Amino acid sequence: MKNQNRKLKFKFFLFFLGIFIYYGSFTSFASSLDKNQITIITVEGHLEHLNVEYARSKEEKSIGLMFREELDDDEGMLFIWDTDSLRQFWMKNTLINLDILFINSEYQVVHIEENAHKGSTSLISSKFPAKFVLEIKAGQSRLRNISPGAILSVKNLSN
Repeated sequence: MKNQNRKLKFKFFLFFLGIFIYYGSFTSFASSLDKNQITIITVEGHLEHLNVEYARSKEEKSIGLMFREELDDDEGMLFIWDTDSLRQFWMKNTLINLDILFINSEYQVVHIEENAHKGSTSLISSKFPAKFVLEIKAGQSRLRNISPGAILSVKNLSN
């Protein structure tokens, strides 16, 4: 009986150690991404500055903002592809609500999905082809007056 109890405790220990390592790898991955300042020019001509992490690789795109517990009002993630295409996202394992901005190769915001719900497995599709997708804290696109037709400034978009 004592031996079984030890084995059970050891299995629980390994299980929780595995979870710690699994989630810890996402946290360390997230903190290893550099922040870059981008500018969105609203339809009215106002400049909105955001500090974003670039997601270029397949791994960076697949992880995105999953498991993040908070996001500052001026932070986000910019997903970058080589060409325009219809894009699909979901919110599985995302712990915060987001606004998702779809931006074409002309750097124009073509669609905004406001307040995408955390944890949702429903697909969120761009209504038009997009080369970039910007995820920011829910409510920020409305608060900053960012709407379709706004422009992503390319001068701050380093390769």
